[in-house]
Amino acid sequence: MQRVRRFTAKDLIYLLGASALVFSAIVGTLYVKDPYGRAGIRPSSQVPNVGERELMVSRARDISFDAAIVGNSTSIPMRPEVLDKLTGRRFVSLSISGSGAPAALAVARFFLRHHPSARALIVALDDTWCRDARGMAEGRPFPFWLYGSDLGYIAGLYANASFEMLDLALYAERGGLRLDGYHPYDEAFIGHHYDNVDVTRERMDRLIRPTGTDRSRPFHSLPPELLGQVIATKPAVTFVLFWTPRYISIIPQPDTPAAEADNACKQQTVALIEQYANVRLVNWAVDRPENRNPANFYEANHYRDTLALRIAHEIAEVLRDRNP
Repeated sequence: MQRVRRFTAKDLIYLLGASALVFSAIVGTLYVKDPYGRAGIRPSSQVPNVGERELMVSRARDISFDAAIVGNSTSIPMRPEVLDKLTGRRFVSLSISGSGAPAALAVARFFLRHHPSARALIVALDDTWCRDARGMAEGRPFPFWLYGSDLGYIAGLYANASFEMLDLALYAERGGLRLDGYHPYDEAFIGHHYDNVDVTRERMDRLIRPTGTDRSRPFHSLPPELLGQVIATKPAVTFVLFWTPRYISIIPQPDTPAAEADNACKQQTVALIEQYANVRLVNWAVDRPENRNPANFYEANHYRDTLALRIAHEIAEVLRDRNP
């Protein structure tokens, strides 16, 4: 009778070693094939059209740009080619739908780290920057490992390696997203009654202007020390802090706790202007005629291209004010 060989600790070590070698080979292949363009090996023109969060890292690294827009869907209407013509800079849109302040700061740091000659950075600010500390968490998962250090990227590849990612690296073809990162969101609205101004007004006017409750909570969300640290690293870069438009229905009623909290949030950006000479402020999140016109909006915090064009001219003006 043949004797069955027992599985020993030495066999386990060999098995684990072989598994580690195979896994390391996969991670090495992923790094060299650079599926997201994060390592700078694969140019952004060859990166497949994956999700916004993964795809934008290649645009943020592309050295053909010297200026950027960071934010969420409230900055998506800002067209890079319009800003290019108005300012003489080369803009890339790094706006990521559904993201918050932590993601915007991570993307901003990454862009600036890989663009030593950057000239301008537009940081779009909306109500998500005016929440308490509990509201600072990203509402949707965000791949911070892609936008962190090189060592963090390698560790992230190791932690997230999969055959799906390997297939993406080896076989996926380039998608259709523009190289300047612009991806209009109007298709999500047009055809769903959003193109009817009367329907849009009726829907937005159902909202009740904030007066207190959650807006009166202690304010912690806009971390001036973190944004200030980003600004301080690049004194040659003009930072435009852009409060995005809000329809009147979601602008707090004056002389209420909600208005006080909202003003406290905005005052922190004013403080940054006073502290750093390379900061400018463009505030469209206030009661102004454009924010009372429903024809300028799809939703209370999503505005149309016509309004974005007016804003682009104002941003260009403040950029010209610092750098001829």
